[in-house]
Amino acid sequence: MRRIILLFLLVFPWVLQAQKKSLIYTERDTLSFQLTEKAGKLALDYAEFNTNAFTKKHFMAIQGLQLEDADLVLSYQVDEIEANFNYITSMLIINPAKQVIAPPPFKAKGDLGKLNDGLFGQRSISWEDALEDVLLFGQTYRLVLSAEMWGPVACAEKRPTFTFRQQLPHLGIAAGGILLTGIGQFQKSKKVDAYNTYKAYHANGESLALAQPFYDKAKAYEKDARLFTYTGWAVLGLDAAVYLYRVFNTKARQKQYDKYCQDDALSLRLEPIRLGDGTNNLQLKFAFTLK
Repeated sequence: MRRIILLFLLVFPWVLQAQKKSLIYTERDTLSFQLTEKAGKLALDYAEFNTNAFTKKHFMAIQGLQLEDADLVLSYQVDEIEANFNYITSMLIINPAKQVIAPPPFKAKGDLGKLNDGLFGQRSISWEDALEDVLLFGQTYRLVLSAEMWGPVACAEKRPTFTFRQQLPHLGIAAGGILLTGIGQFQKSKKVDAYNTYKAYHANGESLALAQPFYDKAKAYEKDARLFTYTGWAVLGLDAAVYLYRVFNTKARQKQYDKYCQDDALSLRLEPIRLGDGTNNLQLKFAFTLK
């Protein structure tokens, strides 16, 4: 039985393969703010937020921005996602000179970068020492928060299907399992014939030397019958299990594809890039999904 299972796993490698994640959407939210003074303390002045509601593609929104000592703390919210999906977030500031500044990795704390699978809801990012390193009093800045949604849905590919051509291997394997079971039943009938002959010889008083070979044949046929029958049943059972797995898996993938990929999408992505002279510039990336 172990050999059968090993052969099965070699023949059906997709059972052990997890679907790779792909980029589904890119969302960004921006906020203009100014470093001012309130009640004798440095504070941030910015416009009110429009809405906290989420739509199908607008799954991320900035919730708040404040100073904590010299740190710039951003609060944001991302919409609920499935357990095997995840977000990748990035944060940057555009200063009055149109320079793009991103927090150094060693000063960026919290929910920035790749978030754990299934993580959503209220999150926060802390840019340590931003007041000392980046912000100037009275200057107006634009903060840009980007979030990418990643999941096992390939929107760039065709809608998942399980066609008749893809089902043919299962039909062939099922035919093989039926053939093995049939051979087992044929061996069983030969075992019955041999054993009946042995009993007839024994009942008629024939010598043991004449009867024993038929008994030995019956035992051998019985062993072969069990081997072929059980092997056939195992092949049929495993093939049926994988077939049903592929059917339900395809339906689940189709449901996800219809949910995330059916509408036309345009995403805009802002990323800081460093030029040769050490200054920052702004890089725009457009991603189109055409149906």
